[in-house]
Amino acid sequence: MELVLFNQALEHICRIGRILQNPGGNALLIGVGGSGKQSLGRLAASIQGMEVRQMAITGSFKVDDLKELLKEYFKAAIVKGQPLVWLMTDSQIVNDKFLIYINSILSAGWISGLFAKDEVDAILGSIRAEAKAFNVPDTYDANFAFMVKKSRVNFHIVLCFSPVGDAFRVRARRFPGLINCTVINYFHAWPEQALISVADRFVAPLENIDDSVKKGLAQHMAYEHLSSDEQGKLYLQTQRRYNYVTPKSFLELIEFYKSLLVNRRASVEANILRLDTGLSTLNKVKQDVDELMINLKHTLEVVAEKVQKTEELLAYIGREKAAAMVQEESAAVEAAAADKASAEAAAIQLNADEELKEATPAMEAAAEAVNCLKKEMLTELKSFGQCPGAENGNKVMAACLILVEHNHNGKVHSDLKKCWDASKKMMADVGGFLNRLKEYDGRTIPEEEVAMLTKWTVEDPEFTKERMLKSSVALANLAGWVINIYGFNRIYVKVC
Repeated sequence: MELVLFNQALEHICRIGRILQNPGGNALLIGVGGSGKQSLGRLAASIQGMEVRQMAITGSFKVDDLKELLKEYFKAAIVKGQPLVWLMTDSQIVNDKFLIYINSILSAGWISGLFAKDEVDAILGSIRAEAKAFNVPDTYDANFAFMVKKSRVNFHIVLCFSPVGDAFRVRARRFPGLINCTVINYFHAWPEQALISVADRFVAPLENIDDSVKKGLAQHMAYEHLSSDEQGKLYLQTQRRYNYVTPKSFLELIEFYKSLLVNRRASVEANILRLDTGLSTLNKVKQDVDELMINLKHTLEVVAEKVQKTEELLAYIGREKAAAMVQEESAAVEAAAADKASAEAAAIQLNADEELKEATPAMEAAAEAVNCLKKEMLTELKSFGQCPGAENGNKVMAACLILVEHNHNGKVHSDLKKCWDASKKMMADVGGFLNRLKEYDGRTIPEEEVAMLTKWTVEDPEFTKERMLKSSVALANLAGWVINIYGFNRIYVKVC
């Protein structure tokens, strides 16, 4: 353990040592956290040559586990004759039932019912020879009394309790053996000299700090701790509430200062390294600039030579330019004529583009009409015995026959009523018929077909998509396709 033994700590060690020397000597060490109860208790026990044992408390530690540990402690103290100290803190008392057994040990030196009868007999048998050596009568009661006496001589309890809170007061009232059967040693606040000694001990290993600064630092830490304690007393007087400033807080203050010092030093060293790197970079840049200045001087000499050659070249170019001006005037006359012809051609092209744009909506409308057609629509249409829409419906189908099938038979389209059978054959393969409509090129309609369609699409006011919609959606879309394909062809032929 890393300990600083100031005068007050030595006094506590002596007191605890004198307590443990006595048979049945049990100590109750009272003090706030970090005051050194456990550390000094272990040191005092070690000086007396006693083994220190302490429980490892876990979440599953129960009363039965405590009883098994106590059996081991009693056997070690009685059978083996090993002096031992059971060091117990208030945080290890997870169940107040533990205090029942502690109270029994403190008051009687024994726990009634801890061992079974056969286990007690075994222990008595192991110490019978030793009892005879001390002239103990060979009776059960005499041997049992000798066993308890040996237990009190070798088995000691050191309780480390904190006075903070109500737990200690309640436990002392419920279990009087904690007070009546122990020697109380109260750990008061560390005096100023002790605080300075501890701070000086932990600050001493710090490097790159003058001894005078370390001494002043230790005194300042002690002053801060004592001033906090004084403020705690003032707080108690004014607010009637306790605020404990423990030695553990003082140790944490020292550790915090050391860690803060390490971090600050690392930050300063990083800044120094950064500055050093910057200065090195500046020196290198200066060297590079000096070299560039030398190169610049040589470059200026080369530039002067280039300037002279450039002036000679400009004089030559001036002479050549005068000769080129004569040729440029001749070329300007020819360019004016070419520009005029180009403007006329551009006007013609612009007019053609405008007219061609008018054909685009017609072609898109024709494609939209085909996209609206579904196989179900055409299947339904061809299932009729007669064409829906009477004469107008027959006109639509005759127009499709002329465009898709290139059927120029006068009998088909002169007698519209007879074209329905041919139309049903045309639509026999519905998918193929739709593909032919989609792939139809409206730019290449023969003029003879155009002449046949003119009297229905242009001259006939009844040949509209809206009129056909009353009879059949399929007929309406086919009519829209015929009208827009026809319109597109007329515009395209006119432009091209």
